[in-house]
Amino acid sequence: MGQKPIYIISFIVIDMQSIILFIIILFSASFLLQNYKEVLSQPYQIVDETTNHEINKLETNSLNLSAPVYQAYSGTFLGTKNLSSGLPIISEDRVIEKAIVKNVGNVTNNMTFINTHLSDGTIQSAAQGVITSEDGQNISWISSDIGIINDHGELFHGIVQFDITNSSSFAFLNNATGIDTQTPEIKRTIWLIEK
Repeated sequence: MGQKPIYIISFIVIDMQSIILFIIILFSASFLLQNYKEVLSQPYQIVDETTNHEINKLETNSLNLSAPVYQAYSGTFLGTKNLSSGLPIISEDRVIEKAIVKNVGNVTNNMTFINTHLSDGTIQSAAQGVITSEDGQNISWISSDIGIINDHGELFHGIVQFDITNSSSFAFLNNATGIDTQTPEIKRTIWLIEK
């Protein structure tokens, strides 16, 4: 009898953590979409991957929260694997992005997404990856995103948490948190949250 109240309280605490994370993601997405809609509507320009991109020359479509720390300019879908035997469909999707990181330059982002496809078309995504610079330095990260995929492309918003690295180029990202967004017009972009 004495164990039931503790079990119920533990369940409520665990459930509240999920609700708080979901509210943070929705608030971030709402803020980005509502207040900066005109910036997100700028057309994405296709660039030649063989070009050497420099952070000072690439137009980043900044949301003016602060300068983006990460901006992708191309991506390659590597494959998908179905992880579920019923509904909802859960898939593992692998992608490699080419991007620019502020003060680092050209990078490759090797990403794995675990996507839960909900009945209303929304996708909840838990992802992890490693960003690697041209000289082999790297930093790993995890993220939680929510979004949709339709005929126009992908629209996702979420939170990114960077790991701690010994790589000097990425030391400024140690344990940093960021907001990420991706639209059909603009590839994945990350802004750091000031602490």
